[in-house]
Amino acid sequence: MEKIIQWGSSFAPFLIASPMAIFGFQHFIYLGFVAGFIPEWIPWRTFWACFTGIALIASALSITIRIWDRWAATLLGSMIFLWVVMLHTSRIWVQPTDFDEWRGIFQALTMSGCAFALAQSIAMRRRGAGELKAQEHPLMGVYKVGSTLAPYFVGGGMAALGVEHFIFPSVTAPQVPVWLPGTILGNYLIGLVLFALGVAICLQRTRRQASMILGVVIFLSMLIFHLPVVLQSARFESDWTKTLVMAGGAFIVASFSRRSQPTIRQNELAGDSRRTALETLDRA
Repeated sequence: MEKIIQWGSSFAPFLIASPMAIFGFQHFIYLGFVAGFIPEWIPWRTFWACFTGIALIASALSITIRIWDRWAATLLGSMIFLWVVMLHTSRIWVQPTDFDEWRGIFQALTMSGCAFALAQSIAMRRRGAGELKAQEHPLMGVYKVGSTLAPYFVGGGMAALGVEHFIFPSVTAPQVPVWLPGTILGNYLIGLVLFALGVAICLQRTRRQASMILGVVIFLSMLIFHLPVVLQSARFESDWTKTLVMAGGAFIVASFSRRSQPTIRQNELAGDSRRTALETLDRA
């Protein structure tokens, strides 16, 4: 398990950054479609489509070269969460029975959590290396809230995606590869696994193991299910890039969930030592 988490979390920044760069370039390749995806009540839709495309590419570059990567990941998570609130919710309001809209909102919520988890992972890595200094930053409040909610975004999003397999079986069952026996049963089994892992990630006691399993499951699904579709499709398929982001985010959640409790305890012990020293000085 340790080897899997270590390997997955080490590649996670690339698993998250590379799809974001792809999404960014797609904003310009399919500019008309992306602009049309933005609700009509938002002005300057073409401008915002271009702006978010540039932001996605910039965040991917920052994460890859490790310059301002903590804040790039924080801004990325915030931007994707704004998509959930401003874009997906309004589209679901208009099309409440559309499976694609429901899948899109929970995929976006999960990817927002993955970006916030990456920001926390970067901060923990630099704190452990002694590179991170305590300082105020305009994004510190957003970072703290996002890093706290990250596991719940990932777990809640995956649990909701699992429930969709039961609510929309006529849509999800045909997506199960035909070479797998019992596609109907397989559809419900996939939904049950996603739901169980999502709930387990929301619980601190089972978060580390469930996140690791989810990362492996999603990464294997990309290789087994999505890659053959990509290789056979005449047009670009983007679902496989989303699976990379989710797999990377799951491995990151597993990595910092393992270290979080010792770190908190160490901080408490350090605080107790400082208080004891101050009390000794006062008595002297």
